[in-house]
Amino acid sequence: MKTLTISAFLSSLALCATLATAQDITPTRVGPVSQYGQLMTGKNSQGQGRIYGSCEGVKDGAEVQVRGMSLYWSLMPQALEFWSEEGISTMVNDMKIQIVRAAMATGNEDWKGEWNGIQLKGYASDPNNQKQFMKTVVEAAIKNDIYVIIDWHSHEAHKQTDAAKGFFKEMAEAYGKYDNVIFEVYNEPQQIPWSDVKNYANQVIEVIRQYSDNLVLVGNPSWDQNPSDAIGNEVNDPKKNTAYTLHYYANSHNWEGNYSWGGESEGVKGEKAIKAGLSVFISEWGTGNADGKGTPDQGRNQSWQEYVNKYQLSWANWSASKISEGTAAFEGSSTKTSLQYTTSGNLVKGYLSTNPDSYTKCAANSNSNNNNQSQGDSNNNQNQNENNNQGNNNQNNNQNGNNNTAISMQTNLNFNVTFSGNALHIAGSPMTVEIFSTKGNKLMAVDNVSGTLSLAKLPVGMYVAKVRGNGTNMVRAIQIK
Repeated sequence: MKTLTISAFLSSLALCATLATAQDITPTRVGPVSQYGQLMTGKNSQGQGRIYGSCEGVKDGAEVQVRGMSLYWSLMPQALEFWSEEGISTMVNDMKIQIVRAAMATGNEDWKGEWNGIQLKGYASDPNNQKQFMKTVVEAAIKNDIYVIIDWHSHEAHKQTDAAKGFFKEMAEAYGKYDNVIFEVYNEPQQIPWSDVKNYANQVIEVIRQYSDNLVLVGNPSWDQNPSDAIGNEVNDPKKNTAYTLHYYANSHNWEGNYSWGGESEGVKGEKAIKAGLSVFISEWGTGNADGKGTPDQGRNQSWQEYVNKYQLSWANWSASKISEGTAAFEGSSTKTSLQYTTSGNLVKGYLSTNPDSYTKCAANSNSNNNNQSQGDSNNNQNQNENNNQGNNNQNNNQNGNNNTAISMQTNLNFNVTFSGNALHIAGSPMTVEIFSTKGNKLMAVDNVSGTLSLAKLPVGMYVAKVRGNGTNMVRAIQIK
């Protein structure tokens, strides 16, 4: 381990001073985000794509499936009542949602609707109000400690590249450090080539990655019914944290087999992507017809639920609204503080009822178990990015004999902290450890650390470690090799 230069050390102190003084949003409860951490893609021991959490990492048995609701398009008064802190909190308390999706209108749409004196228009016509709608939902989700999908809700996002890049730059810069946030860069591409979607996604992901390594969701041709198009032709993501979306409506789409006209079912194409090692995320699904209408078919919905549970797929149901549609979850008499459910809403609430009633904040022992697991990645089939990083670490360890030289970070009567061998070693009083990227994104937070906390799963590079407890708040730059 090489000694840090004065300039690098001072830069890290300046960074963490900025982090400390920034106005953070504090959760008011312990929810799924505190328990699972940042969502990330990976493969199980069979090589199938799954979603995991940073608290336990990529290992069999630690897969994360979160379930919740998608807000309706941000153009309708019957929807926007629930784009509120009260609306999100009510769904958390009454439906036990773990995730909310904010489907923001992106173009020049104008449905002549008005809400709280605001003429509702899409982002291209009214970016300020649309961004404020989004910020309200994101901050409400963070306060409730649930996940939130920032959804560029467009069918032609590849024609809106510059606008999308500007929007996601602002969102990632403001909220990219929160584990809660997921970026959905393209809602539902229409019947266009995957190459067009990929080219667009590459540009937007490049912007997001300047500020955040959080999970990114990418749509695929024909309204997110072809995630298998990305097999062997994935988007360019330096953080390898991209999942591909699958959308379905239970009355209209099939979970298995082929259609009479010869085409594969949506479920088969999703299964192909998963078995090829891609992580799949159901960011939108409905209980009725593809047009949002129709009475939910109980049998078909149950079959789809068995499919999504088999592959531990996370989902957001369309829609948390009182729109006059069969797939709307709420009756017209509902308010943001009092929900009455439609047939669809009662069905979805029943599925959500098996979500946990309470959560446990990510503990040091669970993280340590994960770190031990991640060091044996060849035995546990962790994702390719982690394997490559571990391989780089091993190569650098062989080339640099001083990598294991311990750096003393702090010594007093209560505790002692050193860094060596890509691990923090804390002797004495248990401490809280937070690890940040050099751009200020929080990558890890572990309470009650006493002993060794391995950081080997982090990619090679510079980081900032913040160790606090017993009245001490200490910051140091570290380097993973």
